[in-house]
Amino acid sequence: MIMRLVFLAMLVAQASYAAVIFEDDFEYVANRNVTDVQIPFEAAGWTDAKATNSDYGGSGGYLYTLDNTPLNSKVLVMESLPTTVGGQTSYHLQYGDSTEPEGTIPANVWFQFWTYATPGSQFERQKFLYPCHQAYNCPTETYLWILYFQESDLTGVGDEVVTAATGGRFFRLQSAYSNYSGGETWNAAKLFQNVSHTEMAVSTWYLVKLHIDTSGAQGTYEVWIRARGTPTWTKLAEWIGGTTPNFDWPIPANQRNGNRVLAIPTTVDTYDSTTYMDDFVMATTEEDLPTYGDATGDRNFSPVLNLRVAQGEP
Repeated sequence: MIMRLVFLAMLVAQASYAAVIFEDDFEYVANRNVTDVQIPFEAAGWTDAKATNSDYGGSGGYLYTLDNTPLNSKVLVMESLPTTVGGQTSYHLQYGDSTEPEGTIPANVWFQFWTYATPGSQFERQKFLYPCHQAYNCPTETYLWILYFQESDLTGVGDEVVTAATGGRFFRLQSAYSNYSGGETWNAAKLFQNVSHTEMAVSTWYLVKLHIDTSGAQGTYEVWIRARGTPTWTKLAEWIGGTTPNFDWPIPANQRNGNRVLAIPTTVDTYDSTTYMDDFVMATTEEDLPTYGDATGDRNFSPVLNLRVAQGEP
């Protein structure tokens, strides 16, 4: 009986872990004041790191890890400096490569991560998750989706907007194929927060759960947030092609296999900002995302999935 239970546990572990494509809790040292920061990131499983402090140099942004004392954790720092350098940034962590097979970034994919904007940050438009099926720059006419942070959100009534408080952020997803005919023509491809206009405030940790499915005839985009210290999720956006009123998201048959590469964050416009990230996970099922055991946000990983137990995380 015991041997059978062990065997079943091994099967569960293998099946569960197979659904996790990539994860990084950033519990390693990656320094700001270097020129080879790509080395520790690549050791953690990223394909590349393009930043001012990497072998690329001069990208308008820094990537590094930092001890966050209140959380008893290291976090990824994304320091974006478009104001300081006088132009748009071009820096990112990269997973996958243009030579990898389609589906390296699954067509039906779940992401989860913690995010935090530091005091003094300000946002206009920031590409945050930018996948592509070929080498960057991704052709505008064929990209499947890009997730943005920005300071404004459309209400769904004409071109009326809601603007976040300074340092606050809303989500926006955009695709070459998405079409919301209920809005202004010039915004038809931009998918704002159509369920809740809740913003992510500055100086607050949020757990983000994101689902994007471009594996079928119509695409789906959903996003939820949970502020640290809050036990429940708030759904911000739900766009389901052919189901959401006035919305169509046809996915070409030859583009339903997913992407080859993902970059985080890439281009940031206008304002300097510093954001933190922790516990980044990319998976093929919602069930394989880490769970957090209480309202403080302490992490409660499944030991068969993650082979570790972490306490005191954000």
